[in-house]
Amino acid sequence: MRRGDRHDPKELTVSLRFEGEFAAAFRDGRSDLVLPGETLKTLVHAAARKAGDSEIEALGLILCERILSKTPRITRARVEIAEESWTRLQARGKAQGQAFMAGGSAHNNAVITSNGGQTAVVAGFDRLLLMRTAGFAPSPRDDDDDGVSDRLQRLLVGSMDARWTYTSADVTFRPYREGVRAAIIETFACHASASVQHTLYAIADVILATYEEIADVTLAFHEHPYRPADLFSAGIENPDELFVALEEPLSVVEVTVERDESR
Repeated sequence: MRRGDRHDPKELTVSLRFEGEFAAAFRDGRSDLVLPGETLKTLVHAAARKAGDSEIEALGLILCERILSKTPRITRARVEIAEESWTRLQARGKAQGQAFMAGGSAHNNAVITSNGGQTAVVAGFDRLLLMRTAGFAPSPRDDDDDGVSDRLQRLLVGSMDARWTYTSADVTFRPYREGVRAAIIETFACHASASVQHTLYAIADVILATYEEIADVTLAFHEHPYRPADLFSAGIENPDELFVALEEPLSVVEVTVERDESR
């Protein structure tokens, strides 16, 4: 998007999936019933040219509507959009209007499914990198039981994936995405947590309490294992200040919390 000297790039990956009356194409080789790849690309490019500066959820809604209206044999359309982030470069203390680098830990995404009568919108992001240096999970060390220590792990690093489902497609998506992201960051930073599971549930609870238009939240935390470096052989103490990144399988904690409609 070129706005004078300030440019705003958006890099999107769009996937389309269809359900409908295509049996003859598979059984009888009726290629005329199959939407050509070039047709689909043109449809996506035309929609992006018109609504590329919109939120990815809005672009997905437009694509669903165009696909279903132009091809009656399609009874259900699913549009998946992933957005890669670009960070504006700083040069001589000033943000540059036309220079960027790939950056930002979180990658936005959206999934829109529609049959023409009903539409479901799921939004989210992947790989929000977070670190907390105290306040999570029992320490893995068995010898740290002096009656004084809080026995909490001194370093937790990981990436957060988040998904949430809207109760309606009639939503201004950007404020909700920004609000959900802020709720995740603030709760992760401040929650008095007994475990990763405890914090994930607290984050979901805050999101559902804040946004009535969100029906459910799924959060997945992928731990990047960092462990205290062993300096015993060097005769040096390491009071949880030097850590080593380990190449071991990641632990993943995932929770889905749904709104209780009976209340």
